[in-house]
Amino acid sequence: MLKKKPYTGFSTVYDAIMREVEYDRWSEFILSSYSVHASRFLPQTILDLGCGTCKLWEKFPSSLSFVGIDSSEEMLKIARKKPLSGEWIHSDILHFSLPGRKFDLIVSTHDTLNYLKTEAQLRTLFRKVRDHAQPNGLFFFDLSSLYNFKSQFDGRTFFETAGGFKIRWENRYREDSEILETVLTFSEKKTGQEFSEVHEHRYFSEDTIRSSLLESGWELIDRGSDYKKWAFDESASLINYIAGIRK
Repeated sequence: MLKKKPYTGFSTVYDAIMREVEYDRWSEFILSSYSVHASRFLPQTILDLGCGTCKLWEKFPSSLSFVGIDSSEEMLKIARKKPLSGEWIHSDILHFSLPGRKFDLIVSTHDTLNYLKTEAQLRTLFRKVRDHAQPNGLFFFDLSSLYNFKSQFDGRTFFETAGGFKIRWENRYREDSEILETVLTFSEKKTGQEFSEVHEHRYFSEDTIRSSLLESGWELIDRGSDYKKWAFDESASLINYIAGIRK
């Protein structure tokens, strides 16, 4: 069976698979959180790390200036075809370079940071984000919770049909490495041809996030649950974080 990089074949059906995501609520939660902690109601410039197909951008005011970074050229091709205004950069989030450019708000959603493999990579990313933030800039991101990995995915197989494909999700959480491995197998309904993608998500604890932020020049302002409230819920699937630059 042909093996592909993550978000190559998946890109063609990504928006359809994620159709239940409440992007309206996500955008409202992000912007309201920004307005509480920033000096202005709306950010003027936003850097989106792991922007994917930019479905979230559709829910933000069109007056905002966006730069999106993603390692999947296939996902970016879909984003560029949408009636959106912005700049798209094909790059790994650890290695992008925007010399001299700083942003009011930097976001990373939909468990993008769980794709980082080590705590050292997490700190590298936090430092790079710090270098691209305005003095009063904020960093908003989410991470999949351990509850999500263990209770919602570990040992479970899911089936989807979208975009002419039958898709099988097989999930296994490895305690030793704290990694959730998801194998996506795509079967084209017309031809029966198959290919697969392997996605690995690393769990990072709150202590790790907090200490890594501090070491990288950030201060954790708050953490929340599932884009609903700034309070920690043990059964949350996505943990939200908002950080500001240490003074």
